[in-house]
Amino acid sequence: MKKIHCFYILFFLFFGITNNSFSQDLIDKDLSEINFLELNSSQIDLVLRRASSKGLTQLDLIKIAESQGLSNEEIQKLKTKFQNSAELKRIGSNNSSPIENSRLREQYEEEMKVISETDSDIFGFNIFKPNSLLTFQSNINGVTPVDYVLGPGDNLYVDIFGESESYFNVQISPEGEAIFENIGPVNLNGITVKNAKIRLVSRFSSIYTGLLQNRTFMNVSVGNPRKVQINVVGEVNIPGTYNLSALNTVYNAIYAAGGINENATLRDIKVFRNNKLVSNVDIYKYLKYGKNTSNVRLENNDLILVGPYTDRVSIEGEIKIPGKFELKKGETLNDLLSYAGGFKERAYTNAIKVERVNEGELMVFDVKKDDFVLFKPKSGDNFSIEKVQEKYKNRIIVEGAVQRPGVFSLTKGMTVNDAIAKADGLKSDAFLDRAYITRTNKDFSTSKISFSLSKYPDGNNSSIDLVKEDVVTIISKSDLNKDEFISIVGEVKNPGVYPYSKNISLYDLILIAGGYNSKAISDKVEITRRISENSLSENNISEIIEVNISERVENLTEMKLEPFDEIIVRRNPNFYSQKFVVVEGQIRYPGKYAISSFDDKISTLVNRGGGVKNFAYLKGATLIRKSEIFEEESEKFKEINSLIDLRKKLNKDSKIQTESNKILLNKINSNIENLEIQKDEKVKDISNFAKTERINDILKRNSLNGEDITIGQYEAIGINLEEILKNPGSESDLLIEEGDILIIPKKQETVRLRGKLLYPNTVRYKENKTLKYYINSAGGFDTKAKRSGTYVVYANGDVSRTKKLLFFNFYPKVEPGSEIIVPAKSIKGALGVNQILNYTTGLATLILAITQIK
Repeated sequence: MKKIHCFYILFFLFFGITNNSFSQDLIDKDLSEINFLELNSSQIDLVLRRASSKGLTQLDLIKIAESQGLSNEEIQKLKTKFQNSAELKRIGSNNSSPIENSRLREQYEEEMKVISETDSDIFGFNIFKPNSLLTFQSNINGVTPVDYVLGPGDNLYVDIFGESESYFNVQISPEGEAIFENIGPVNLNGITVKNAKIRLVSRFSSIYTGLLQNRTFMNVSVGNPRKVQINVVGEVNIPGTYNLSALNTVYNAIYAAGGINENATLRDIKVFRNNKLVSNVDIYKYLKYGKNTSNVRLENNDLILVGPYTDRVSIEGEIKIPGKFELKKGETLNDLLSYAGGFKERAYTNAIKVERVNEGELMVFDVKKDDFVLFKPKSGDNFSIEKVQEKYKNRIIVEGAVQRPGVFSLTKGMTVNDAIAKADGLKSDAFLDRAYITRTNKDFSTSKISFSLSKYPDGNNSSIDLVKEDVVTIISKSDLNKDEFISIVGEVKNPGVYPYSKNISLYDLILIAGGYNSKAISDKVEITRRISENSLSENNISEIIEVNISERVENLTEMKLEPFDEIIVRRNPNFYSQKFVVVEGQIRYPGKYAISSFDDKISTLVNRGGGVKNFAYLKGATLIRKSEIFEEESEKFKEINSLIDLRKKLNKDSKIQTESNKILLNKINSNIENLEIQKDEKVKDISNFAKTERINDILKRNSLNGEDITIGQYEAIGINLEEILKNPGSESDLLIEEGDILIIPKKQETVRLRGKLLYPNTVRYKENKTLKYYINSAGGFDTKAKRSGTYVVYANGDVSRTKKLLFFNFYPKVEPGSEIIVPAKSIKGALGVNQILNYTTGLATLILAITQIK
């Protein structure tokens, strides 16, 4: 041992003196005199420490270097050195590189990425996940813990200041000794930083006498702490052996192992040291109460065992932290509620429902509030906390013509007068003859109680006691009169219904409606007025008043209107606005054309368009016209609209919903939903579908304005353009109407097949080929095909169906651009017993007759 000590002394004298003298030189020199580019990593660390003690930052050091005339490239190198030194410190004291082997480290990082994407509702599961911001890293800038136990590999900084100044940077050897200049080796293995300082002061006092007289002082800190090798096993994501800083704790090790898996315990993590149990770590104490006493600091060869969980229960509903929780023996439902953060604001706290496995079956029971402290959960229990019902114990509602309508609390013996007083009294327009109380019965139906307010507040309303959920409705006079209106229709700019006001004149209403438009007639307006009760007779329905609008304005202002008057401004019979049609496809000048006269025909339109082009396929020309017949609204759709209107009315009339209103609204919503489902289940007929698709296809291929057309409002009309152009004005030459679209396609060379075929597709047209040829080109008929129902839609919109004679089908001719459609057979119900009996009886009779004939 003495030889070893002598070796260290010689080593120190040969190498340490030189290094230490250079370090002492750095201490003595002013920072502005240091050549930063010649510094090695340890010297940079010393300079950074000196700068920090003087309150300077790395940026300040960079500015000092710039003042020395360093180039931009040299400044960049210096910045890199500073960064590398800081990174080395971070790695040394934290857990940034727990795996040393590069290949294993890559594998480790890949597994950590996968783990970071997993999630669980287990309480505390995510705390050790790799993507958690809580990494439990030790702070290298903090004060070295005085209870930190030193060992081989620790790097110590010893600063002496005061009457004497000196600095030592030493590392504890494998034998546990630190060698100091002029002092020799000092054994620091296994003692805390606090005790190490006491020992060093004792040894250094022989040279630095001021240490004992408080004229010189010593500071001992750990620079780069030693690495310790620990093992993490059990229910962690990446169990294994890790090299960590000795400043790290159990939490750091679990984090380095990728966190726990879903089978892990968080209540009893064991730490073994030298084959002895030194700590039982309960993460819940840290998460719930912030207690970190069991999170021991690691030492070399420690073993961390994360076992499987024992008893785990789940809690859901109106709780702040729903999820799965692990409970220790003896813990109660009250402890579980504490771990889960307690009840939410709207939670029903009088009882909690529990679902438990009992003898192979599930059972449900309630735990009362008084039993929370005593009830002990069992592994697998599922606790459910319900929300309080939206039911008020003491609510009344005052609405209508009161100063402050709204919800109020019901007190004992409260009357209507009291409720109105709480609402700050009646408004000036309150209708005093009649008011209502809407009362909710036990079966959630409602009853109306009417009363008079004519003697309010001294009337007998004080005798009407209110009960919870009563709705007191005070009617407003303005509400009673709000249905008085007048309407104006016809040739004004803004026709419609307008509220009635006293003394409003015909002239006023015409101005309110924006005045006449360009189509209005210039001589008369018609007023239709309701007949008063005194003027009613069997023949008279309404009174008609004609006013000449060419008269002076004074006469119009004198014509006063009455409630419910309807004014009609007639249209000028000689006024016509421009009407347009569209020609697209193989015409010389395609586009929009105005109809010049009522007798304009298709031939007129083609001539105005410059005639057809050479490649026009006249047989395929189609006239697309707005449909005059629309599918009537079904009863289901009418019912849906009626229910929607009723729902809007309920929501609009009642800002505050009573329980009866809520039940009615829920029923309406349910009915609407069911009717919508039935509406969506309506199946389109294949012929209607093919018709719509064909118009859409024609417009896409030929029309420039197809995107502006709603297909459901149009239908295709088959025309014979060849005949029309040969004989203009003939029966085939139809009169054109506003909105017509004439499509003249290019000659097509394909035939489209759809419907019940084995392979519906589009094939090339071949002259003189029958329909059966094209059917075979699509793989033939499907088993569900109705062969006799096959029909052909030609390019111009004409349709030709299959004709049947005896047992033979005569299929229509196919032309270019045609579409062959094969419908499905109708679905037949299963044969009943009576039908089968009839068939067999008939067959037996037929066989018997044939036998008799023979």
